[in-house]
Amino acid sequence: MTEPTRGPADGSAQHYTYPTPAGTAEPVPGGVALSDDPQATPTGGRRRTGLLVGGVVTALVLGGGGAFAFQALSGGGSQPAEVLPGDAYAYVRLDIDPSAGQKIAAVRFLGSLPQVKDTLGSDDPRKKLWEMASKSSSNDCTAKLSYDTDIAPWLGDRIGAAIRPGGTESAPNVALAIQVKDEGAAKDTLTRLFACNKKDKTDLRMKDGYAIVTPAGVGDATLAAVDKGSLAQNPTFSEDMTSLGEQGVMSAWFDMGRGIAELQKLGGPSAMGAVPATGAKGRVAAAVRFDADYVEMAGVVRGADATTSVKGDGAEMASLPADTLAAVNVSGADKMLDGAWPQLKKQIEGLASANGESDPIGQVEQQLDIKLPDDLKVLLGRSFTLSMPDQDLKSDVPVLGAKVVSSDAKRADELAGRLMETAGASSDVLTHKVDGDKVFVATTPDYADDLKAGGRLGDSDSFKLAVGDVSSSTVSFFVDLDKVDKLAQGQLHGEGKTFLESLRALGFNSSTTGSGEGSFGLRLVGN
Repeated sequence: MTEPTRGPADGSAQHYTYPTPAGTAEPVPGGVALSDDPQATPTGGRRRTGLLVGGVVTALVLGGGGAFAFQALSGGGSQPAEVLPGDAYAYVRLDIDPSAGQKIAAVRFLGSLPQVKDTLGSDDPRKKLWEMASKSSSNDCTAKLSYDTDIAPWLGDRIGAAIRPGGTESAPNVALAIQVKDEGAAKDTLTRLFACNKKDKTDLRMKDGYAIVTPAGVGDATLAAVDKGSLAQNPTFSEDMTSLGEQGVMSAWFDMGRGIAELQKLGGPSAMGAVPATGAKGRVAAAVRFDADYVEMAGVVRGADATTSVKGDGAEMASLPADTLAAVNVSGADKMLDGAWPQLKKQIEGLASANGESDPIGQVEQQLDIKLPDDLKVLLGRSFTLSMPDQDLKSDVPVLGAKVVSSDAKRADELAGRLMETAGASSDVLTHKVDGDKVFVATTPDYADDLKAGGRLGDSDSFKLAVGDVSSSTVSFFVDLDKVDKLAQGQLHGEGKTFLESLRALGFNSSTTGSGEGSFGLRLVGN
């Protein structure tokens, strides 16, 4: 996602750097990055009011509304990936001591929210996590442990988990790495904690300031695998995470090529049954991170099937009327289907087979008198947009609309009408307009005209912050939460009302950045 231009507060971006094995070229930073500058704000930036982000992420990041302001801003030290095996195919990490820029951005994003402290009631996010975990436990033995005396003296700021090949459905080969400040105290408390659960046995090992927890019988093998090469030393993992950039308070990585087949083995025949175990390619890396104006989940895809890589163009999204309340756009779907249809067809047939059905494609073609995938390519076109304008929703039929840019607009219009009839929508409810290579469909003639006339939604500050640059977008969506707030007046009260009032917009943007590579971002923007 393209962001407004920002300059780093200290003149340089701060990213985690993982060790690189000898003989391996250093990864080149790139992909999605987040500025560490906490001061720059976009045109029209507004102060936040009320409870903006609740729940665990806020607890982890801010604690009692000011924990970061009093912590050291180093963000240094080892990462869980440095003590987890390099043969892992999935990894997730949680970090309440991220980079200095992330801490400052989080403070600026959340620090003006007094309700955060009142809601969370703790200056130590680790304590909040422990309280949540202990309350959910039905074991009296666990409840007897005190955070202040049994946990706080040794618990560090980071935790990571990795899933490795092997294991069973009841005992997956998972390794958990918990950062500790005192290995002896950690071992003593964790041993007592695990003894509380007499059913599930675990192994506990210590390595380089981390407690490594695994299923019983694999602890030594896990450490031996780390000695052969940690996940941080895995060049594929390292390059993917470098491409991701700033990893914020939470990050994850998944190798689809190896992981899908392994997860199917763990879950049995019903797990991900419609997803082919062979042929899957690529990896996904993602992070939850802060900017002064929003919190986002950003990610990259690398090494995916290049045959489905299509450069998008979200111009039709940006040119919606300025009063748009919500919209979603898919760009380049016609070309995507050329490469993706064989795999998609297998998945559809797999789902149908699991339900005892056969030839689902043929049934759809016969019932709708269409030809797949050709007619689907015509209907989705080069650009397919659904949108809703600002309205009071008091009408029996809400105002909705769609516009399609297609290689055969007349055929697309015919298909749209046929699908609406099949869905039970009467012809007098919908207005159809064909203009050159575009089709406009709406529940009112006026909104069809508005869609045809277009507008400058993409120029609004809310859109720029939530969605960003859509010039190469393949999928994007936008919700103006200020407009949603007006619709909800009188329906929400207390914290729910305060929460919604604090939000400005929600947006998503995904783009193809190269052959088999892409980026995506989901952003929640505050007022």
